[in-house]
Amino acid sequence: MQTVIDPIAEPKAESVADNSSDVTEKISSRIESNSKELKNIGFYRRELMPLLGPEVFVNNPVRLGWFAATAVVSLLAFAAIVALDLPWYAKLPLGILIGLSNGVLGFATHELLHGSIVKSERVQNFFGFFGLMPFLISPTYWRYVHNRLHHGKTQQTIRDPDAFPTLRIYRSSKFVKAIFPFTPGSGHKRSAFYFFFWLSFHEFTAQIYHRYRNGIFDGMNHRRVTIELGAQVAIMIAFLAIAGPANWLWVMVLPIAAQNYLLVSYIATNHNLSPLTSENDPLVNSLTVTNHPVIEFLTLNFGYHVEHHLFPTVSPVHAKKIHKALLAKFPQEYKVMPKWKAMKALYSTPRIYKNAKSLIHPETLQTFDTI
Repeated sequence: MQTVIDPIAEPKAESVADNSSDVTEKISSRIESNSKELKNIGFYRRELMPLLGPEVFVNNPVRLGWFAATAVVSLLAFAAIVALDLPWYAKLPLGILIGLSNGVLGFATHELLHGSIVKSERVQNFFGFFGLMPFLISPTYWRYVHNRLHHGKTQQTIRDPDAFPTLRIYRSSKFVKAIFPFTPGSGHKRSAFYFFFWLSFHEFTAQIYHRYRNGIFDGMNHRRVTIELGAQVAIMIAFLAIAGPANWLWVMVLPIAAQNYLLVSYIATNHNLSPLTSENDPLVNSLTVTNHPVIEFLTLNFGYHVEHHLFPTVSPVHAKKIHKALLAKFPQEYKVMPKWKAMKALYSTPRIYKNAKSLIHPETLQTFDTI
């Protein structure tokens, strides 16, 4: 039997007596002590490989078909909005359709830049440029931040750009304090908008500002990122000029909201309920979320995220094979839950860490267990 997870931990009865300096001093030691319980990716791969066939580890170029399909849908919807004299209630679903198509394209590009579709880096760069263009993300930036930092340092404070901060960082950062009310679990009304803007906002501000100020980006090819991002912005401006200001709501605002929701609702549930870890242990720092089979097909099995972190270069076509192997080999350790429950848990717990295994609301000081 797979592990049954209670996604919403009740607030601990203890009051938070630690002051800021106490919490700061304890975080590092607690994360380090947790490493004794953790296993590395190599351990899991050795255990799972005998259960997986050789076909699992072969590139899957057929997935390039998703690029063609999503491009056709987006361009036809764009053309209909711009060229046809449609009422607003017809443009509304077309704008959402553009965003959902762009979101699926984002899932496909994620696979591509991990090398699971084709090995050629030149081909990856070409399709990756256009696949990430709706989000205005340079493929060079994405490879460095996602493949190298996020996968290499998953759920490590500061080192993983996708990991939420600790209470110490919250108290010392004006930026984190300003963003917190927008995050799930903050209790603020504006947090309802988080899924509709976060990926575009987070990655764009990192590319134009944070990458010049944070040492974790030092190994990046900054010149190439700037050129790619500049070219994407120029093409997007051209599309907006063709559409005209009267259509910007339908071809820009709605698509950005829809594509962000599709991706961020998975990205957040895949990691942001999990503990911080010093050792990259995907069965601890990642969560698989399941959905209706049709939705899983259309989102390219992205929710099977523990599987992806164990084998990032394997096509998600095989995610459910790895899923079954994990259930057979690690039924107690493997964390999986329906996506709707994970979404509910996100809005029931804050996104600031008191320590490796606990979340804390920085305004109320209520604490919650991670999953």
